[in-house]
Amino acid sequence: MITFRGTFSTFNENWWAGSRNEIASILQQDNEEAWSRERDPQTGQGWAPLSPGYKAWKDKNYGGRPILRLTGRMQDRTRIRPTGGVGLFSARSVADYGIYHMTGTRFMPARPWLGVPMMSMPKITSSVARAIARGRTIRF
Repeated sequence: MITFRGTFSTFNENWWAGSRNEIASILQQDNEEAWSRERDPQTGQGWAPLSPGYKAWKDKNYGGRPILRLTGRMQDRTRIRPTGGVGLFSARSVADYGIYHMTGTRFMPARPWLGVPMMSMPKITSSVARAIARGRTIRF
């Protein structure tokens, strides 16, 4: 009779519980980075400039603030959190006008300010791999 002895590691079947908050934090930080660079977080494309009239008003009244920053309410109070299922996140903001910046209107170009940034993907992949690898070791 041949007998085998050894160990092997299993993968963590509950990887989502161990990585979801870290992934949400990555998304939050990378979206904030895109905002500071005035870019669409998903494509990296720069936001459309302000119209000359609005830019003049904003410079006079709120001198030097970035394109989508007037009071800071929209970006400072937006939070990205994991929700119900695996891989699902929600972004909540107290600024109900954020959707108009995302999609644009007849009078304003779209300036997408939320998304899954491409720069997040390697960090998310690494976080998920670490969480999956936190399985258990079985001896036989």
